[in-house]
Amino acid sequence: DLIFVSSINKKQLMMVQLINRFRNASLVNQGLITAVCLALYFITNYFLEKSYVLSKFPVPYFEQQTSFDAVKMKEWYAFMIKEETFGIYFDTQLIDFTFIAAVILAGYTLWGFIANLHPKGNIFNKWGQKLAFALPLAGAFDVLENILSFFMMANPEHFSDALVYPYSAFAVLKFGCWTIGLLWLVVSIVALPITRIIYSKKMILASMFLIAMMGLS
Repeated sequence: DLIFVSSINKKQLMMVQLINRFRNASLVNQGLITAVCLALYFITNYFLEKSYVLSKFPVPYFEQQTSFDAVKMKEWYAFMIKEETFGIYFDTQLIDFTFIAAVILAGYTLWGFIANLHPKGNIFNKWGQKLAFALPLAGAFDVLENILSFFMMANPEHFSDALVYPYSAFAVLKFGCWTIGLLWLVVSIVALPITRIIYSKKMILASMFLIAMMGLS
């Protein structure tokens, strides 16, 4: 048990160190890291979407994940079993773990990078650093949702109906985090030129004040 706790503490420390390194990196380096993470996101999303389509799941994944309906879920599973694509859907859930990792990386780096483009101490900088964890949190709920899906897929036509409720609840929480994160990102990007202009004017005024004070002295 002590070894397990020690292992968790080391991983947490490593994550904190990586976050601090990213925050303290130059904006150029942050931008490059963000670009790489976004590329990974789009690549994994492409393969995930392709696999989901090939699985012939009868409804869009948003409807499926937030249905809270065990009867419908069993009907959808039965349809894929009949179409002989249930195995593809199983593989899709495995691919989703790779996508989740990409979401966590891209979500944190993009939100953190935009936050750091705002002047330090600015509300968008402060809250941006906090809301940079919105998509990683969404990823955590997605992992829990996926784990429950494997219990359902283990017995697709006769799984316990009770499993659907936490499964869909985790999905709702996941999409909620996505919504909060995306709304903040839009607001933060729109506000960016405004905060930069205000910051520039403050710097100009401060410079003029210092020059005036030096002249008086």
